[in-house]
Amino acid sequence: MSMPQNVLSTTPVPSAFIGARALASHERVDYEEGPIAIQDVTQGLQAQRWRMRLINGQFWLDAPAAPEFIAYTAAGASELSFTFDQQGRLVLAYVQDGQPKLYWFDSSAPGFVVTNLPADAVTPKIILDDKRFTQVQISDVILQYVRAGRLKMRMQRDRFLIEYDLSAGPWTGIAKLGFNRGLRLQTLCRYF
Repeated sequence: MSMPQNVLSTTPVPSAFIGARALASHERVDYEEGPIAIQDVTQGLQAQRWRMRLINGQFWLDAPAAPEFIAYTAAGASELSFTFDQQGRLVLAYVQDGQPKLYWFDSSAPGFVVTNLPADAVTPKIILDDKRFTQVQISDVILQYVRAGRLKMRMQRDRFLIEYDLSAGPWTGIAKLGFNRGLRLQTLCRYF
């Protein structure tokens, strides 16, 4: 797991973002490394770079080996962040009509579910913290957002039920969440 004891490192080690998360993204376009096909992890979780675009409530997903298709629909959606879990399933953080939500595979359901996040959570970002083949057994899907000026985190291993307080800020949102050159999970927060 890239966040030992569920806290930020005591000594920040900032570095440039790497991989798909180094690309310019915004509220309606996001990039992520992922499997060769949805739910096909035979080539690992860094097989190709995926792109998701939000257009009129439709979440369009594509990659070099995957023609663009509608992966999800949520009328009134205004922003997105996506990743893939360890099985190559889509995990999507988004805001719909002002309500932050999370679309993910809940093995206890079993099936895909939509979880409402706190209404005052802003800029939800999601990532599988370490996609390297050697780290799959200890990796986790990490959800971060800002709430009341503080950086918060939830994890898939907790079924996204526990909210961890990471930093007091004061922050106004998250600009980017990804791995950096030092192979650390890095959050770029906004403060204005």
